[in-house]
Amino acid sequence: MRRILHLAGFLALLILLSACSSKVNRLVMQEKTAIDTETGVIWMKNANLANKPLPWRADDNVYAFIQNLNKSTFGGYADWRVPTRTEMTSLLNYAKKTGKYKIEKVETWPYQVLRNLGFQDVKDYGYWTSTRESNSEMYIADFATGKVTAKPEDKPYYLWPVRGGR
Repeated sequence: MRRILHLAGFLALLILLSACSSKVNRLVMQEKTAIDTETGVIWMKNANLANKPLPWRADDNVYAFIQNLNKSTFGGYADWRVPTRTEMTSLLNYAKKTGKYKIEKVETWPYQVLRNLGFQDVKDYGYWTSTRESNSEMYIADFATGKVTAKPEDKPYYLWPVRGGR
């Protein structure tokens, strides 16, 4: 009887330890958004709400889209913005680590991994950041390669609005 009690206690301890060490999901998916519990950034669940790449400066540009999004209080919020270079890099690094990124395996590319985690319409192309490199270049996050590099701002890229952050 004593052995059974010791065994039961040992099993209970193992269950408790495994529950404590189980990995908490960094991204908490909600109806229209996903909360990054590490950075505090709230990402739109739809990574292509505009349904097309947008120019930085021109008619129908990034800021006009953000302004309309905030006027409509999308998801109940009016403080949407363009993510920073650091925020995009953090999301890309998480996707690369989670998917065990290998350039020769498309299924490990960040856009695929993020789709599998519950994001919608993530493109294997460049996304705007709000971080400027020079008067004519912005940092662009590439969701195929997982790199964030400076590119001329005269080409349209996708926009993935965020809010919050620490």
